[in-house]
Amino acid sequence: MISSVSNTAEAERPTLGAQATSEKYQTYRAEVEAQLAGQLSAAERKRLTDEQGLLEQARFVKLNGVVHHYMDYGPRDGEPLVLVHGWDCSSYWWHYIIDPMVAAGYRVILYDLRGHGFSNSDPDQGYRIADFSDDLRELGNVLQLSAHHVAAFSLGAFVALHYAAHNPERVRSLVFFNFSLLTYNRVAAAMTPATLDFVFNKMLRPIEKRGLWWIPYVYARLVLSKNPATVSDIKLATLSLRCCDPQAIRVSAEELARRDVLDDLPEQMRRVQQPTLLVAGAGDPIMRPQDGRKLMQLAPHGQYLEVPRCGHLILFELPDQVVQILRLFLRGVR
Repeated sequence: MISSVSNTAEAERPTLGAQATSEKYQTYRAEVEAQLAGQLSAAERKRLTDEQGLLEQARFVKLNGVVHHYMDYGPRDGEPLVLVHGWDCSSYWWHYIIDPMVAAGYRVILYDLRGHGFSNSDPDQGYRIADFSDDLRELGNVLQLSAHHVAAFSLGAFVALHYAAHNPERVRSLVFFNFSLLTYNRVAAAMTPATLDFVFNKMLRPIEKRGLWWIPYVYARLVLSKNPATVSDIKLATLSLRCCDPQAIRVSAEELARRDVLDDLPEQMRRVQQPTLLVAGAGDPIMRPQDGRKLMQLAPHGQYLEVPRCGHLILFELPDQVVQILRLFLRGVR
């Protein structure tokens, strides 16, 4: 079920200045409203109504010259928890997490990386990890956040680690989902970016445009996950395919194949003094759990947790466990 929490602290929050919404957002919101005005099954109407609730919480702010979409839930004086999504994903991938964490008293902030979700594309193709990290820093400036918890998934974990290593005073704790130590491999560096570009930009994205949402689901179910997802989640995932700038995929894939970038990961991890938890899927074929364990051995205050029967898509596969893990870990952070 998509989160339907209301933003109870809305009236308490300062106006950040009007920003134009993105064209992607305007187009998709109009599509949802048009569908809701027509004949739908009860299940499809429920799905779209819940999704409309997310759309109504959209905010937009310019960060480092690029308009970003974000959402801000929960009490204004709650401990801030910033959620960073993964590669070719969007902030909506965290939708199960919003209500329970707000109920626990946290101020929950989700945003779309530049070029992803409803955030605008960057005409200069600034899609490096450092660019994403700088945007996260600027978002904290705009929202005037005190030191905050950061939870991140997959590519978002690279961003969160870079952010914490370079802005230690801003971070209270880190939680990584589906993340691991990647080591440079010359053959993989030559083949992986082109392979990912083909799979996502040449195959899955055109398929999504034809409305064949079930084909990406079959791919994810066979390759990436160990648990089935709901139709609502499948369609949210394919919406991410539709909204993501293909150049963002190319640039970030090429960067994560570079020796200097991968060699810097252990050093970044050694620099992080905050409490850090890495949650690995035991069956993750992308971020292998054994390499996640190696990475956390480098963390001065790190913990490692391996979830049985879980692949790479824990946010959709086992959202209840994600909530439990977050609440237990953050409760112990001092």
